[in-house]
Amino acid sequence: MIFSPAQQLAELVRLLESRGHVFALDPQPITEVLRDDPAPWPQRLLKRAALIDADGRLAAALARTQHTLAWVLRLLSLVLLLVGFAATSTLMAAPQLNFFYVLLSVLGLNTLMILLWLASLLWSPAKGGAPLWLPLLWRGPGSEHTVRRAVAQLYAEAAATPAMRWYGGMSSHRLWLCSLAGMWLAMWLMLLVRQYAFSWESTLLDNHTLAAWVEALAWLPQQLGFAVPDAATIAASRDAAASGQARLWAGFLLGSVLCYGLLPRVALWLLCTWQWRRRQHELPLSLPYYRHIIQRWQQQVVDADTVAEAPARAAAPIRLSDAPKQAVLLDAPWPDAQWHRHVLGQQWQDGGVIGHRDALRRLLEELQHHPAQLLIGVRAQVVPDRGLLRQIGALADAAQGGVVVQLLAQESADSALIRQWQQALDERAIAWLPPAAWAQQQHRSSLTEHSA
Repeated sequence: MIFSPAQQLAELVRLLESRGHVFALDPQPITEVLRDDPAPWPQRLLKRAALIDADGRLAAALARTQHTLAWVLRLLSLVLLLVGFAATSTLMAAPQLNFFYVLLSVLGLNTLMILLWLASLLWSPAKGGAPLWLPLLWRGPGSEHTVRRAVAQLYAEAAATPAMRWYGGMSSHRLWLCSLAGMWLAMWLMLLVRQYAFSWESTLLDNHTLAAWVEALAWLPQQLGFAVPDAATIAASRDAAASGQARLWAGFLLGSVLCYGLLPRVALWLLCTWQWRRRQHELPLSLPYYRHIIQRWQQQVVDADTVAEAPARAAAPIRLSDAPKQAVLLDAPWPDAQWHRHVLGQQWQDGGVIGHRDALRRLLEELQHHPAQLLIGVRAQVVPDRGLLRQIGALADAAQGGVVVQLLAQESADSALIRQWQQALDERAIAWLPPAAWAQQQHRSSLTEHSA
């Protein structure tokens, strides 16, 4: 991939949010929490994605896909290593070998593919089109299917970028290296345990011409210490298998495969790896999705020039403090006992239900002696009467680490009641979080309108 794991997670959140996916945590309050974060925009967006993926399901899906693809590449590498070994062992089954036939069989296709790959660098990479294996990532039930399709789309978008040309070249050269390594290993083992006789044949070339060619071809292997045949050996090996000089031909064969097969592939693999790493991208902040989030962070909660004209008080910003985190339910229990789990990416200690005056009094006394940041769960399907608001105000005054109200509602919540709660809390400058499913639906609608 052209992104780091953290960037991949941010991109996956972007794709899933455009598909209407329901995350572990509501993106809207997390976006508000990061409004005053001093980090630059890219780091803030990465932090936002990590907080949204509070249960780690998205990161696990990305890691699982990356792990699967890595194992597929390892398996292909092993298969090609074995195929190269087996093919060369079969080629060298006879005790008498035509030197140039063996050399051409081992290096011919490899050299042709190197030339074609170098020629492909002169052409612009094709834009669009996804690898054929991407539909394999779609499988999975329910929401898992949605996540896998988004992961497949993420890889498809990456495959259409110029940087992926170098990643494809890196993988291709790796596979060819494994094949050539298997060939070279089989060749070395066969020459080690068997006695061969080498010869060569040609209708058009005479001894002098072929000797000149062999001398040019043998220069590099000779520099690396491999034994190479001289002119007399070349002449003696024509049309007749000469076992006496087999060691020179064997060294020349091993050195040629190493110098003209393995080493060029290693060089091209290193080139592709370097180019791919230097072309890895930053987050595409020019996309409407990221521009919309950054614009929200840039907007002030209260505009100083128009505050006198504002008919209603602006919402209090959500801020996290260093104080211990405690969560309580106001008035009555909620069906989901884990309603406070991972809210704002924090671990909240369950403080139970504040259902009567004695429980409220004990909590207020505790907050005076033990500073804490309080998360108050309130059922948004009830009317925000003065009694409930007075209790919330008392807790907000007592909580030295700050207070956040989490409105709780089912999916079929009355929007009018939720807005009444929001207005009442805004008037008292108390930070609040909307019901998760309701807020995500509103957030998706906002993103759709902005993109349109």
